[in-house]
Amino acid sequence: MRRVIDISRLSQLTGVNVSTLRSWESRHALITPSRSVGGHRLYSAEDVERLMLVKDLIAVGHRLSELRGLTIAELKQLQPAISRAGAFDRDIVLKLERAVDDCDVDAFGMVLRFVFAASPPALAVDVYGHAVRYIGQRWQDGQLGVGGEHRLSAKARDILTAATSALAPAAHRRPIAFATLGDERHELGLLAGAYLAASLGHRMIYFGAGMPARALAVDVAESAAALLVISAVHSVPGGSLQEDLVWLDRGLPEDIPIWIGAHEATIAHLVVPSRMVVVRDYAEFRRRLSMTFES
Repeated sequence: MRRVIDISRLSQLTGVNVSTLRSWESRHALITPSRSVGGHRLYSAEDVERLMLVKDLIAVGHRLSELRGLTIAELKQLQPAISRAGAFDRDIVLKLERAVDDCDVDAFGMVLRFVFAASPPALAVDVYGHAVRYIGQRWQDGQLGVGGEHRLSAKARDILTAATSALAPAAHRRPIAFATLGDERHELGLLAGAYLAASLGHRMIYFGAGMPARALAVDVAESAAALLVISAVHSVPGGSLQEDLVWLDRGLPEDIPIWIGAHEATIAHLVVPSRMVVVRDYAEFRRRLSMTFES
């Protein structure tokens, strides 16, 4: 069943006061909530994501009239690149990029370690995500060798793992399981999701990369996890991911949700089982966690 919240909780999650939310709905048609049997407004995770995007776009000068009727994907396209990354400190980003360009692993590690020590979790993950993407871009451009790419990625992995281990989860919560499937060996995005979950007080079961779908279904079911999060970076038509998703859908109990962290291009050719939720970025992941597992 789709998770829904009332307008008070929507206001808490988005930072937009209730009267403004009602105005955005009635005067500007930015959202169309469902209604309870008693007539109360009910909002979904998609409504939370839409309103957060609208709020950010208004802050950088867009008018409500320009945003009415746009899909979430269209709203995201309006965001400047620096805003999508969370308006992080440009000087820090330039230092990370310079370290990657110079293949200076020690300098890269020093700056990234500072980011996780000194920044709120959501901001730290945005900077980390930018750094990881930049490493990949420089490798694809031929400006960074395979050895350099591996060393920088390993440093990013080590720092994020240490930052996650330093967080103290809430003992009363059921754990969240994290994994990638089959041939998928890229886990840097998965690690970031695990860090965000830990920053919100969740316990974790981290299976890591390349888990066979059948074994993962059995292990997650036995662990009594509250949620399974999988990450997919690469997928091709006719590849194993489609079959793996089917096995997970069949093998996991219905009361364990499955979220897939992936971009549209990665899953465009797949038939995603209806019980699975596709999460497209860290901000959406964090909002869904806050909404699904209220304290």
